[in-house]
Amino acid sequence: MSDETIETTEPTAEPSEAAAAEAATETAPATAPAPANDQPANLDFLLDVPVRLTAELGGCQMTMQELLDMDLGSVVQLDKPANANVDVYVNQKLVARGEVVVAEENFGIRIKEIVAKSNL
Repeated sequence: MSDETIETTEPTAEPSEAAAAEAATETAPATAPAPANDQPANLDFLLDVPVRLTAELGGCQMTMQELLDMDLGSVVQLDKPANANVDVYVNQKLVARGEVVVAEENFGIRIKEIVAKSNL
């Protein structure tokens, strides 16, 4: 027996170019271009947030005496004509205008105009 030590080394295989590209893709962080308006690309988390939608038919001014004189069947005349659009607000912010319709047994609003963001 001899004291010779035989070292064996396995040849190292060079990864193919396709495998190298795949490995680089897996390790590189995925960076999507940021939207120009600095908002997150996915706003789905906001879709379940409740908002308050109200429709305003019109308004009027009256004295306290006129208010106290009101009784069942009294008619309050509003400052808008009957064929005028009603204003639609979301959380007290004007977002649309439309007309009153009857939907089944309830009142509804048919949207006729969306208020532009620049007007908000």
